[in-house]
Amino acid sequence: LIFMHGRTAFRLTAAEQKRLREYVDRGGMLMADSICASKAFTESFRREMAAVFPDQKLERLAENDRLLTAAYGGFDLAKDKVTRYDPQTTDDKGPIRADKRKVAPALEGVKMGDRWGVIFSPYDISCALEKHKSLECQGYTHEDAARIALNVLLYSLQQ
Repeated sequence: LIFMHGRTAFRLTAAEQKRLREYVDRGGMLMADSICASKAFTESFRREMAAVFPDQKLERLAENDRLLTAAYGGFDLAKDKVTRYDPQTTDDKGPIRADKRKVAPALEGVKMGDRWGVIFSPYDISCALEKHKSLECQGYTHEDAARIALNVLLYSLQQ
């Protein structure tokens, strides 16, 4: 399992694209997330995955996908949902606050046959895992980021 995260725009070289494709084709898995839901990283990641996997598209995981259930020894995120912080302002001059919402995990993936080869979260997981809190960071709580990451790890070990 390779883990990737970022906040800024990026480009993979042709050699990096080729090696990533070979790794996933051989059974490897990539998990990635956008730090604080960075639009620049999300756009770059989606563009690069389209280049690496031109015949497959990033698709949203269904809320009841087995990766989101306890099927691999993890947590039933399909049933219990997760908590995500969504930064809001009260008005143009008001303070920022981070509203918490119970939602289904928003994960996207690239399917390789019958398995996920890439899992991507456009919302922050990595800062939450490190217990960094910011009112401006759109992402999951520490506890739910850990549950999502564990489900992905357990899934990857059983493929």
